[in-house]
Amino acid sequence: MKVLLFGRNPATVSRVTAALSAAGLAADGVASEEAVLARLGTCEALVLGAGVAGALRERVTAAAVRHGVRWVQGPHILPERDALEYVRTEILPLLATSARGAGSRRPRRLR
Repeated sequence: MKVLLFGRNPATVSRVTAALSAAGLAADGVASEEAVLARLGTCEALVLGAGVAGALRERVTAAAVRHGVRWVQGPHILPERDALEYVRTEILPLLATSARGAGSRRPRRLR
């Protein structure tokens, strides 16, 4: 599965993207609205970081819906938390739940 991660903190985006790749996903990460909007057509799922909120989240998720990309929003990750453990326990279950709902055309926001 091709996953795009959009988060507000570049260091966190980098380490969580690496963890997504280590977990077996084809992952790319971005830290700007422009970058996520430009890459939405290249992924199957979008993972939003906890800091993507309010009007920014609304704009990005509306664009994801237009592209037919399902999306989930991950919980906050503390800097000291192991990124691979975070991906395995927090993000992968959200993506799996989202995939089960993939029969409908509406992506599901989980959490």
